Amino acid sequence: MLYKIYYWIFWLVFRLSYNITVYGREKVPLGAALLCGNHTSMADPLIVALEMKRGKEYNRTKFMAKIELSRIPVISRLIRSVMIYIDRGNADMGAIKETIKHLKDGGKIIIFPEGTRVGADENVQAKTGVAMMALRGGAPIVPVYITPCSKPLLSRRKIDVVFGEPFMAEKEKGLSTAEAYRKITDDLMERIHMLGEVPAK
Repeated sequence: MLYKIYYWIFWLVFRLSYNITVYGREKVPLGAALLCGNHTSMADPLIVALEMKRGKEYNRTKFMAKIELSRIPVISRLIRSVMIYIDRGNADMGAIKETIKHLKDGGKIIIFPEGTRVGADENVQAKTGVAMMALRGGAPIVPVYITPCSKPLLSRRKIDVVFGEPFMAEKEKGLSTAEAYRKITDDLMERIHMLGEVPAK
């Protein structure tokens, strides 16, 4: 019930704040999935969660976020039930195992492979953990493109949210595990950025 209340409050706030157009929402599968997007704004995770709309599945969606968010007073208590915190500076196997379990239980994870907000003119290599989780969790990956936006709430800035075709990660024969993870991750990021092109919508 609490998640449902949050959902409609934030949906109203974001609809009043931005001019959002969604493409490909029907491509988001029911059940387990990793929704992976580009990341330029603090609003991105909520925009993806609010706009994917898969029936009552909103209460089976979690966000993967940096552990620093768990240390913010009050806010951390409000969001802890829907977060999986990861310590980006270490091999946080606890967070990875929790994510894999959530996927195997049929839940969704919203994650941004670059691991931090990236400006439109910046280039950051995405982390390969998303490939590991997709392979071990047996869940499809859904690439998501969000129009880069640094405007504040109530700016009415136009934002496109484009959901791409889901795909299953596969480990290519002849590659080491690290190489396979890197190739899957690079392919994912290419799919995400291709969705930002007008013909792809």
